[in-house]
Amino acid sequence: MKKLNTLTTLTCIFFLSACDQDNKTSETNLAETQNQTSPTVNQGAVKTAVNAQANGVDLPLEFSLTNLNGELVHASDFRGKWLVLNYWATWCAPCRDEMPELVKFQSEHDNVQILGIAYEDAEIHKLKSFAADFSINYPLLTIDVYNPPKFAEEGGLGLPTTIVYNPEGMRHNKHMGPIDAEGLKELLE
Repeated sequence: MKKLNTLTTLTCIFFLSACDQDNKTSETNLAETQNQTSPTVNQGAVKTAVNAQANGVDLPLEFSLTNLNGELVHASDFRGKWLVLNYWATWCAPCRDEMPELVKFQSEHDNVQILGIAYEDAEIHKLKSFAADFSINYPLLTIDVYNPPKFAEEGGLGLPTTIVYNPEGMRHNKHMGPIDAEGLKELLE
């Protein structure tokens, strides 16, 4: 019986240490994957994202996404302002309906920055044409919809979706469905 207990204990220790090693390997693979897809990502930001979600709930929102000109835009660029992430797609009729309201809101509020996140697999020239057609006055960003960043997964559950972050980068409010300027103002309260 004593040998059986010792064998059981050793087996448990072996499996627990293997699980811990798999977890460390997953964290390393995640960091390597993020470095391959975006070589300009700050190493500290990758480590922070691995160790604790910088999603605006656990830690202030942090991301590096590309705008339609191919430039990196960081969430931290907008600290000190309210940040509105609006998830949309060109094929989404309610998204198109709310665009003029978002444009109006952005032009009237200097303390708020709207960022449109294109939640679709579209060519940049199509997105630029869409932005011109709707006179969009705020940055449009792209993501990999087949492997979205963790913070953006929720935005793709239903389009349009609008998520508001306070000036410190922490999540404040969320609205699913189209929104108008007045509704967006209420989300900021």
